[in-house]
Amino acid sequence: MTVWLTLLIVGAASYSFRLVPALLVDRVGALGRVERISPYAVPVTFAAVAVDAIVARATTAPAGPLDALAPVAAAGAALLAARRTGSSLAAIAAGMPVLWALTWAAGR
Repeated sequence: MTVWLTLLIVGAASYSFRLVPALLVDRVGALGRVERISPYAVPVTFAAVAVDAIVARATTAPAGPLDALAPVAAAGAALLAARRTGSSLAAIAAGMPVLWALTWAAGR
């Protein structure tokens, strides 16, 4: 019984970490600084994921030129699509096929 009780308590705490800020912002309003930086959340997240993929591929032992080039080229294609369309979905739709094709070409 203690395992289930622990799971319920941790689940409720995890849910409250997401719910409480949303309720507070709805009731009090967001800070001006938060509203100014919120449009940059998605691009910064994509950039962090891309850099992580580039570093991970470049530092693996059997890394060849295509292993390091695949995430760089995919990030470049995603950046071009995002700049032209202003859409995060377009960035994903442009970058992922480039990553898949070059990863396949690298033999992974």
